[in-house]
Amino acid sequence: TDPHIWKSGKAREYFNNLDLSEAEELLEEFSSRENYMHLQSVSNRKFFIRKKCIEYLTENPNGQILFFGAGISPMSIELAEFFPDAKIFDIDKYLMNEKKDLVSDSVANIKFIECDISDTEKLKNELNKNSFEEKEFLGVFEGITYYLKPEHLKNLFMFSKSLNAGITGDFGLKPEIVDSHNRIFGVDVFDKIKNFVQGTEVNFYTPDEFKSLIIESGFKEFNRFKFDAIQTERTGTPQPFEGKEPGWISMFTAK
Repeated sequence: TDPHIWKSGKAREYFNNLDLSEAEELLEEFSSRENYMHLQSVSNRKFFIRKKCIEYLTENPNGQILFFGAGISPMSIELAEFFPDAKIFDIDKYLMNEKKDLVSDSVANIKFIECDISDTEKLKNELNKNSFEEKEFLGVFEGITYYLKPEHLKNLFMFSKSLNAGITGDFGLKPEIVDSHNRIFGVDVFDKIKNFVQGTEVNFYTPDEFKSLIIESGFKEFNRFKFDAIQTERTGTPQPFEGKEPGWISMFTAK
């Protein structure tokens, strides 16, 4: 991720102290061009999600944000420092206890929950144990939709909608609809991840398929955002995401 995305002192400190050595073997599989393209892709994801979360918390300073599949991203730390009255929940199957130890007590308004998010009943129980209020929230699905079975993803969308939540995140595009000059980067990264983490399944969608999943879950409004516009907003130029369908993932919002 482009380190300039993080503006909070605590998020930058956390980011700089992350031990990413376990990922080095995977990163060595990529050429310099592939690494550059994936840096741009992940940075666009983070930039977009940060923007949408800040918009939500600016309107709802006491609001709740749930990060489904939070991983080790600094996003929650960034938001928690700028919005101390918000409630933020980092939820993932692994690494949440380690992340909590790294953050220590420096950010008090984040709850770290280790839970298999595909089990929505267990998820509800864990949230209730951690001061979650059963009311409107923003649900964030960044970097996770590709690894969830569609039925599990739909259950999470329905859970979110049942509490009148808005949602945002990204989804992987079926390779055949991605512009040919960038198609290989999306295909290659997911193939290498599947080889590196045995048993990983990846799900791709057309925009209409993903929209249908959202609408079937009860949401009325769906918006998709392409990487050319996000890259331009972030850097001033669409390069290297020029074209009709230049990115292998799309961002979305729904409410």
